[in-house]
Amino acid sequence: MLLAGLITLLLGIAAAKDTYVVITPKDVRPGVPLNISVNILHATGDVHVTAKLIRVTDKSVKASSSATFQQHVPDTMRIMVPDTIPIGTYQLTVEGSNGLTFTDKTNLHYASKGMSIFIQTDKAMYKPGQTVNFRTFAIYPNLTVYSGPMDIEIYDPNSNKIKQWFGLKDASGVLTNFMAMDTKPVLGDWKIRVKTHGLTKDKMFAVAHYVLPKFEVIVDLPSYELTSATDIKGTVKAKYSYGKPVNGTVKIRAHILHYHPTPIPTIELTMDINGEAKFTLPVSGLTSHTYHTSVNGRNVVVEANVTESLTQITLDGTSKVYFYTHAEKIELLTSIHTPFKPGLQYIAFAKVVQQDDMPLAAGSNKSLIVHTRVTTILPETATPINYYYPRTMNYQLPDQSFTVTDTGLVQAKIDIPHNATSISLNFKYDSQITPYQYPSKSYSPSDSFMQIFLESNNLQAGHDKVVDFRVVSTSPIDKLIYQVFGRGSIAVSGSINGNNAKEFTFHVPMNAKMAPNAKIVVYYVRADGEIVTDSISFDVSGTFENEVSIRFDKTKAQPGEGINVDVTADPNSVVNLLAVDQSVLLLKSGNDITPTEVVDELKSYDTIVHSNNGGHIFIGFVPEPVPMIWRPFTNYYGVSDAEQIFKDAGVNVMTDALVHHHVGPGTYCATDFANLPPICTGPSGKPTAGPGLGPGGAMDSGAAAGMATGGIGGTSVLKEVETIRSDFPETWLWINKTVGPDGHVTIAATIPDTITSWVASAFAVHATSGLGIAPTSAKVEAFRPFFVSLTLPYSVVRGEQLVLQANVFNYMTMDMDVIVTLEKNDDLVNVVFGTHGTESYIAQTTTKTVHVTAGGTKSVFFPVVPAGLGSVSINVKAQSTLAADAVRRQLLIEAEGVPKEYNIPMLVDLKHNTNFAETVDVTLPAGVVAGSQRVRVSAIGDLMGPTVNGLEKLLRMPTGCGEQTMLGFAPDVFVTNHLTDTHQLTSSVEGKAINFMEKGYQRELTFQHTDGSFSAFGDSDPSGSMWLTAFVAKSFHQAKRHVFIDDETLTRAIDWMINRQAANGSFPEPGRIIHKNMQGGSASGASLTAFVLIALLENSDLQGGVHQRIQSSASKAQTYLEGEVFAMTDPYGLSICSYALTLARSHSSATTFHKLMATAVTKDGMTHWHEPESASSSTGHYWSPPHQQSKPVDIEMTSYGLMVFAHNGQFTEGLPFMKWITKQRNPNGGFSSTQDTVLALQSLSEFARIGYSEHFHMQIGITAGQTTHTFNVTRQNALVLQSLELRSIPSHVTVTGTGSGMGLVEVSVFFNVEQEVEQPSFEVDVTIIEETINSLKVRSCTKWLKTGASGMAVQEVGVPTGFAPDLESIGKIATLKKTEMENRKVILYFDEITTTPLCVTMDAFRTDKVAKSKPAPIRVYDYYEPSNQVTTFYQSTVLKNSGVCDICNECGCDGQHETEIMKNGQS
Repeated sequence: MLLAGLITLLLGIAAAKDTYVVITPKDVRPGVPLNISVNILHATGDVHVTAKLIRVTDKSVKASSSATFQQHVPDTMRIMVPDTIPIGTYQLTVEGSNGLTFTDKTNLHYASKGMSIFIQTDKAMYKPGQTVNFRTFAIYPNLTVYSGPMDIEIYDPNSNKIKQWFGLKDASGVLTNFMAMDTKPVLGDWKIRVKTHGLTKDKMFAVAHYVLPKFEVIVDLPSYELTSATDIKGTVKAKYSYGKPVNGTVKIRAHILHYHPTPIPTIELTMDINGEAKFTLPVSGLTSHTYHTSVNGRNVVVEANVTESLTQITLDGTSKVYFYTHAEKIELLTSIHTPFKPGLQYIAFAKVVQQDDMPLAAGSNKSLIVHTRVTTILPETATPINYYYPRTMNYQLPDQSFTVTDTGLVQAKIDIPHNATSISLNFKYDSQITPYQYPSKSYSPSDSFMQIFLESNNLQAGHDKVVDFRVVSTSPIDKLIYQVFGRGSIAVSGSINGNNAKEFTFHVPMNAKMAPNAKIVVYYVRADGEIVTDSISFDVSGTFENEVSIRFDKTKAQPGEGINVDVTADPNSVVNLLAVDQSVLLLKSGNDITPTEVVDELKSYDTIVHSNNGGHIFIGFVPEPVPMIWRPFTNYYGVSDAEQIFKDAGVNVMTDALVHHHVGPGTYCATDFANLPPICTGPSGKPTAGPGLGPGGAMDSGAAAGMATGGIGGTSVLKEVETIRSDFPETWLWINKTVGPDGHVTIAATIPDTITSWVASAFAVHATSGLGIAPTSAKVEAFRPFFVSLTLPYSVVRGEQLVLQANVFNYMTMDMDVIVTLEKNDDLVNVVFGTHGTESYIAQTTTKTVHVTAGGTKSVFFPVVPAGLGSVSINVKAQSTLAADAVRRQLLIEAEGVPKEYNIPMLVDLKHNTNFAETVDVTLPAGVVAGSQRVRVSAIGDLMGPTVNGLEKLLRMPTGCGEQTMLGFAPDVFVTNHLTDTHQLTSSVEGKAINFMEKGYQRELTFQHTDGSFSAFGDSDPSGSMWLTAFVAKSFHQAKRHVFIDDETLTRAIDWMINRQAANGSFPEPGRIIHKNMQGGSASGASLTAFVLIALLENSDLQGGVHQRIQSSASKAQTYLEGEVFAMTDPYGLSICSYALTLARSHSSATTFHKLMATAVTKDGMTHWHEPESASSSTGHYWSPPHQQSKPVDIEMTSYGLMVFAHNGQFTEGLPFMKWITKQRNPNGGFSSTQDTVLALQSLSEFARIGYSEHFHMQIGITAGQTTHTFNVTRQNALVLQSLELRSIPSHVTVTGTGSGMGLVEVSVFFNVEQEVEQPSFEVDVTIIEETINSLKVRSCTKWLKTGASGMAVQEVGVPTGFAPDLESIGKIATLKKTEMENRKVILYFDEITTTPLCVTMDAFRTDKVAKSKPAPIRVYDYYEPSNQVTTFYQSTVLKNSGVCDICNECGCDGQHETEIMKNGQS
């Protein structure tokens, strides 16, 4: 063996020339300079070195650099790597000339990441309808900010791309943008994806329905428990976000953590809580003979549910505690576990601490005993012995005792003999804990070793100038060469004169590139050419050269108070601020960019592989002079040599000197000591596992007795309210500012009205110093030690009795008598109780006095009767002599009954006539709710104008299914197209329309199936719908002109339809029939095929393979329709086929349209098409409005016909049809149902475009009773909806017009009724099964009164005011497809309702204090024929007869005198 080693040594020396050493990082990154260390050992003169970066596949040189070097003067050269280098295999070649000629090369690993992308959102969770604010930027490893373009995409939880931006740039490098979230989006985890330079970064955010937690529940448990413990003691803490204690009850539940559904022993405990509650749980209650017989090695989970007494809101907190047999543990710090080097000292690092990593308890044993066993190879004897491996001998070094420091850290320094081939370390503490450590051996052919130690502590870039090191060697060192690597590149390099010493100290200059962590590689070259090396890594703080800080100029402030946010950063930096309600962070965090995130990202550029279980030597206290270092984690098998050290340091070495690589024999075990586990060594002595190897204060409530009271008697003056609180955002600050030349910027802001804590963070970017992040956030407590809040329902009905609840919070140090005032409001009548319980009603300012203890809360109740209508402001103030507060909230007062409306549109045509005059009647049914009726007359100069102004509410219908959702999408497309074509599009209208389109796109995707199709109720339908998928594909494509639509979404939908096309070219409906007219009488499905053909033609510009598929499918569908139309007599089928064939440029289009024209109906100068219907029987006593909308199917047919005129440019011929369509509008700019609204608006926009004129001016006169008014309509105000609300209801309205042009006048009538006034098509029978003052059970049974069945039907079930429905009580009904809740009604969607009664049972429970409830309506209607409807009412006798005294014990109903001051007439 010795001979073999000698031969290896001699061969190594013979091969080495010892002339140069070149070291480079092993990674090459796009855009990141490649620094190369060059050390010329022997040369005849200066050496010219050229380095080239070559892509191996094509031998192309991507970058190069040249420099001149002197002998014994190490230096670096730099290759500027382009940021455009493609992925591939790269090689670095170096060539020396002049004083030394050499050529060498090494392969580099291509690391694609040359920069890092970061994304910040203002919150981590959003409610539907909120705005998602986000920022994004990218930095290079030196922290400078990338200023190039970036692409941004947003995906919903189903991976649909919702929005995208291409090539966005900002001068600062930070892109700021937002996305408005629809009110009914796909719930779940959304994703923002940012892409640039081949890199991609995702940021997740959640969308969910939630209520901000106003308080936080924390369960405090011991950090660990011992199995000898009999009890678990803990504390539940509940505090509001503004820091004050919560009063209520807590339910505690404890059990052993388990992952199976089997019942297990559980402890439950209920107790009162006021800020905190201490509890004791018996350990014995957690175990049983069946499950979990012991707590040893188990986690015990303790859950606490705290219910606030004031509002009954319940929130929870959870914690867990682990059980151990011993209180102490020994942890071997494997992150700095290094191979031992024979002849040098080995340092083992261990921690002796408690199980929770805290220092040992006072009085504990402070000694750690280390046993060291050494194995050495015996000399070979003269007589050969047949051993597979060398003979070894084991012996033990004297035991060493080390003192455990206060931090628990132990440095076990052990002198290793020169002849050691392996060592074993055994650590003992209190004779119980005995982990083993088996360091591997280092190898050198000359047995030359070196160790480097960090001598500096708490290094900080920008502050420390140098880093101190110490080197110890087994051989004298002449010259020591070093390179310090940071962020994947050489940060500094140089050489030290060792003066042939074996131990010396030296220092290297510090720079910013060394943060957050760096590694130093040192080596020297022996005279025989062997390179002796070592390497360590170390942490450096001060990563950010651009130091940022943020602070508020006060830590506590009152809502509405001004405050300054002070930010410091490098001069001319752009700082980006975010401040949110702390309650948002309690709900979900992870949205912000933190220093830790950036530091971790910078570490990813380092080529060291760090140990997963490693950590730095730090235990919560600053340790004794032990640096924060670790050795590179090694993933090799027992070999530690020069080659491995370089490899683990992440560098490649090119040299003609010797970089030793050791190859040893196999594995053998030594078992000399019978009483110790054997040492098993692998190749060259690396130990492997042998038998026995082991692992390693409560808030003060202030309610103390004897406390002074803030009274209101005598001459004390009440504190005045300064502001009324009404602004309650979740995100407060989302702004950026430029720092001044002094490095400071101050942002003046106003604290919002929420009683909470606000948390602010900041990051800054600078062109030179790059990114900086404030290390800590700033916090300001927006708090009033005294404030009032108001508890209200969403809405009430006029005439009911409502109890307003005002909650007074007193966190001051004194009890006080508080006067709570409900300010007078003519829309609210106060219920006043006399001394004998008599009840009277008067609108007045009402005050009540209540005594509130220090640290306590008290509720005050004001019974009122809502008397007005609409949104009413309620102002409540609370005053004492020491403090005052006021809050304003809105309450919606609704009229009794249900709203009805009708519209009388008039097309004022002064383009073909010189004057206009028309009189229309205004009628109302009997029994209209008093005060609910109103008449509005409006005029507008653009036919699309009403739609522009009513985009939010074109129909008074819910949007709970896939087809209805398109109503929030398609009309915006037509409006935007029309206004663009007529040069009237303003930024405000465009912004509103685009906002609606983007939200509609989001919402419609909630009805998408996994196969790409769409249906009315998405995945709850068994199949996608051919009709709805075509409608979506057509509408989505029409919107692409204005908003982002993912082509992949369109392609999947189109392919789904094409794959289901029949052999004859038709498109059957595999899903449920939604729109029955699509099946079309004699058309036998041709209508649906025409509808799909229209969608295919709309998408014919899609690129790729789908384009050919569309062409082929559309051709087959066209041929099918051309064969069907000859025998077709159904006007609906003719209308849609005529339009489809016109778009397809079919030779049959003209004859088909001629056939359709023969069926048109002309009356009063207007023309339309009509679908004949069977006469319905009427009893004659029902009311009908003077002007009724036509059936939706008639509007659809006429719209298809009008689009043919528009396509052919026939304005005059199409004008009578346009006039008829205009007459069918509802008061909101829509029509009757969804599909007729979409088609009518499309036809009007296309037709109006061909008849558009820049020149018109009209004077429109209105006469209604005693009221006269004139509207002037010009091109400048054509889109302005001019309206007149009539003070009284006239019997008729006369409209006159002069001038030139064309405009629209509408007389809209609105009223409420308390019983059905129109002809019903359904019958609803309502039964109240159970009724109490606090609960109801209602059953409604509905049936269709006509023949067959209805189309898709909607049932809206109202609930009494102050009650909320229990949706789970409805249960499963076969035809019930979806259930929604909106305000005070439940919306049920049914496939159809037949002549067999369909019954629904629902429970409702009281949530608010409301008495004398008014009847609640139930309305049922056919979605596509809304005139097929019925409205009925139900009323609970108990609730009808209830009074304030039945629902409010604290309202003073018992006749006893209460302190009450009435200030009549005050306002």
